[in-house]
Amino acid sequence: MLIYNTAQLDNRLIRQDAEDAADAVMIAPETAKRIAAAHPYTLYSPNIFVRIGLMLATMLVVLLAAGLVFLVMIDGALRSIEIFFIVWGVLAYGTLEMWMSTHAHYRSGVDEGLAWMSVLMIGISLMSLMENQSPVGLYAILSIIGAWFALRTSDPGIAFCTWCCAIMLVVHFAIWYIPGARYLLPFLVMAVAGAGYFLFTRMQRQFRFRHYDLALSVLRLAALATFYLAGNYFIVHHAGQELLGMEGTPPFPWLFWTLSLLLPPAYIWLGLRKKDRVPLAMGLLLIAAAVFTVRAYHAVMSLETAMALGGIVLIAVSYIAHRYLKTPKRGFTTQAMNTRSFGAEQLEGLIIAETMQHAPQPAETTRFGGGSGGGGGAGGEF
Repeated sequence: MLIYNTAQLDNRLIRQDAEDAADAVMIAPETAKRIAAAHPYTLYSPNIFVRIGLMLATMLVVLLAAGLVFLVMIDGALRSIEIFFIVWGVLAYGTLEMWMSTHAHYRSGVDEGLAWMSVLMIGISLMSLMENQSPVGLYAILSIIGAWFALRTSDPGIAFCTWCCAIMLVVHFAIWYIPGARYLLPFLVMAVAGAGYFLFTRMQRQFRFRHYDLALSVLRLAALATFYLAGNYFIVHHAGQELLGMEGTPPFPWLFWTLSLLLPPAYIWLGLRKKDRVPLAMGLLLIAAAVFTVRAYHAVMSLETAMALGGIVLIAVSYIAHRYLKTPKRGFTTQAMNTRSFGAEQLEGLIIAETMQHAPQPAETTRFGGGSGGGGGAGGEF
């Protein structure tokens, strides 16, 4: 499904795995060099600064081209400006497909600029075009479009926006079509977020989704954040007032307070137990959200003191976790490695293939021959 050359991306992952293994003194540097030479990577992937520059330049070119055509046909474009930009979004996507079929690029900025311009033009135009219609249909269309772009580009930002559209689809569908949504909505969103987290975790462990690793990590972070926000007392209270017109405290307040306070340490424990950075990082980030939630309803201290205390707790927990994992604990360490992305079995096979060399045979210096006479003895040749 990717628009990129998957064989080249496989070579890229193999080279990263070999470099990680060499840095960890698991293989010799010469072996890593032989693996890299046997798996060339020729896609254009510049550094982050060039990448950002090319992305901004590409987006500017698309905008200038659309603006020029808009000025030429301004009378007709003004009457249907949404359709005009939808057409330009489709043209930007077509340009992306054509560009990637003829150019060896990967995360160069050009492909990302075309993808984002296409998504933004189509998405904003649809939101304006369907402003007075049911939001369920709008978010359904946006989710489908975003899912297609995420599958084709594996862009983590597009994947995150698609997840947000999907959650909004669930929320509005429940409000419009499910009786008693005011009592079920938080649990429904939590169920969707939990199912999404386990689905994305399972996909990330499968070899066929190896090139979606970063996008799946972002989706897992988004799912964990959604699960927490759906059970956070502050979010449930204010969302109930704004979306459902509920007054007073939300039902089961003790449950939402428990989730608000216990989910961050539960995420941290899950990350340490499963040797997974995703729930560990999200748990550390949500500690500040838990402190803010308590401060919003129980002003036991000033806002400045609460923020300082939350920062101190976050730094302390991060420091303790970092010191604990500085020495590897059952395969879990603070050292960043890419080996997981491609798989240890593939790397092991490559290492064996590169290191198993035939031993050189000594040159023959003496050959013995038989007699050349018919029973008359040896011919004197050795």
